[in-house]
Amino acid sequence: MFAKNAKPFRYGIRFKFAVLIGALVVALMIVDALWNVNLQQQQSQNEALEKAEVLADEMRAVWDFIDINQDVINRNEDGTFRTKHLVCVVAAKSVSTLFTTQTDYEIRFTNQTPRQAASAPDDFEKKAFDAFEADPALEAYYGVDTDENGHQVFRYTEPLYVTETCLECHGEPVGEIDQYGYEKEGMQVGDIGGAMSIIEPMDIYASGMQTSVVQQVFMVLLVLAIACVGIYVAVSKLVLRPIEALGNAAKRIGEGAFDYELDLQSEKRPDEIMEFANDFDKMARRLERLYTSMETEVKNQTDELSALNDLLIYQKAELKKTLDKLSEETAYKNEFFAIMSHELRTPLTSILAFARILNSVDSLDEKTRNAVEEIEANATLLLNMVNNILTISKAEAHKNELITEPVDFVDLIGFIKNSLEPVAKNKDIALTARADSDIPLSMADWEKLRRILENLVDNAIKYTHAGGRIDVRAVFQEPDKTPGADESDPGFIVISVADDGMGIAEEDQEDIFERYQQAGQSPNRRYRGTGLGLAVVKELTELHDGTVSVSSARKEGSTFTVRIPYVPVDTEEYDEDIAR
Repeated sequence: MFAKNAKPFRYGIRFKFAVLIGALVVALMIVDALWNVNLQQQQSQNEALEKAEVLADEMRAVWDFIDINQDVINRNEDGTFRTKHLVCVVAAKSVSTLFTTQTDYEIRFTNQTPRQAASAPDDFEKKAFDAFEADPALEAYYGVDTDENGHQVFRYTEPLYVTETCLECHGEPVGEIDQYGYEKEGMQVGDIGGAMSIIEPMDIYASGMQTSVVQQVFMVLLVLAIACVGIYVAVSKLVLRPIEALGNAAKRIGEGAFDYELDLQSEKRPDEIMEFANDFDKMARRLERLYTSMETEVKNQTDELSALNDLLIYQKAELKKTLDKLSEETAYKNEFFAIMSHELRTPLTSILAFARILNSVDSLDEKTRNAVEEIEANATLLLNMVNNILTISKAEAHKNELITEPVDFVDLIGFIKNSLEPVAKNKDIALTARADSDIPLSMADWEKLRRILENLVDNAIKYTHAGGRIDVRAVFQEPDKTPGADESDPGFIVISVADDGMGIAEEDQEDIFERYQQAGQSPNRRYRGTGLGLAVVKELTELHDGTVSVSSARKEGSTFTVRIPYVPVDTEEYDEDIAR
């Protein structure tokens, strides 16, 4: 069993350093081995090349000797031809055969158009012929290859060029039978007539190369091991031991104890570690002074935080009281507006009714009729203002909701014209209103749409001078059916109210739909009002999921456009509701 006080294994700096050194040693050994193997292979190939070149020179000397002495060997003293079948190629092949049977080397002569099957070139020799044809200045083609038994061999191929003496058997005319019974190939002086191929085994080099590589790897390993041990010991003593001392001191300081000891003062020559230890000691002493005064500072800060917390609790309570009071006052205000609006609407409705009755009497003189029309116009404006206050009160209380029914926009536009034409006529303003006949019935809140149009037309009358014009227009905008368009687009009912009045400055157009805001506000403004009309228009339009916009220029008039989504009427469901 393990001892109870045994320290658990950890991946410390020593372990990491040892792993790093080991990995470095292995990597260097692999690189050295690969480098040595490559170097030995190059050296082996160079030696094999030198031997092949010597053998080729010797075989070429035999070839040239026989070639030079052809007249002596194959002709009589009177110069007549008498072959003894001893020509250059036969002599060279015979010598190479004798040499091959007594050694591991192989020397053969080959030709691209051999007269004997044994002289046919193999794959390596075919590549050599291709190389000689591609580069006429190439003196030899060589490299390491693998024989049929799977052993590595060195291949050396050297071209043989046609000379004057070769033409007697291999020259022109092509197809003529030479003195040995073979057809001539039609060669010319300087052509490649064949090649000498030498094959050397590489086994004799492999054993020596393996021994050399093993010796070098062993020496490199020994040197690296000694160097790594020295580096490890030096780093452990000069770096790791001081770092451990500093680590123990930091641990003591972390526990609140400043009685640590750094046994590093015996060093006669200070280095970076000593400088770091001195800086660490200075920091620890400064930290000790701060630590001793920390409790007092913490107590002071705690007292201040407690006082701030009490103040925050008090302010929170006061804020709650203020919010409760504000909510109560808001409720009182909304209730007051609602009560006042309801209380004012009843007498105003009566005033309007009696004014219209009086206006229908034919016996009234002109002065009385004008007075009655003035009463009707102002009562209409006042009733509209009361309705706006009631709508805003409901909006603030989140009590506005739609009561949808099929709406005929032709009737709605006609109602607005009949309702506000007396007001426009009283200011000598021409009011026209029309709706396209193709506008379909749409589910909407008739009363709220009426309020929208009344506020827009009322505003137009207010800000249009005598002799001006107001045009109310309602059209149906078909849904976009082009490819890629939004398929959920239902189409829109678009209502516009255009006037040629005073217009609205561009900088005021962003705020006119806010509550209690009027364009060009000033204490001396001519046109009085609550600033709720357009706010009501925006509130009721957005309640229908619609939008309202304005296009205006100063002294050129304004056009307000309301876009309400078209909602088809479910005829069967509507008929059932009526039947109930």
